[in-house]
Amino acid sequence: MGAIRLKDGLVASLNQPGGNVTGVTDIVTELGGKRLSLLRDLVPQATTAGFLSGDSSYLSYEEQRSEILAAARALEREIVILENA
Repeated sequence: MGAIRLKDGLVASLNQPGGNVTGVTDIVTELGGKRLSLLRDLVPQATTAGFLSGDSSYLSYEEQRSEILAAARALEREIVILENA
């Protein structure tokens, strides 16, 4: 079974999913931006952050990578992606 994603339209938002929650997963690419934003709030002087990732064979590698890079651009932060080899 795959992860429920916002773009699939099964939940309204991560904060207010409504009645369609069907399970729990640790593969939630939509939280990358939220995590980076929280890091910015906690350490505002930091301009560069690292992101630990699985390698390119990881199930949602490209989606996760794309989400975190977009979030970093939006927050005007540099992100260094480190792959687990």
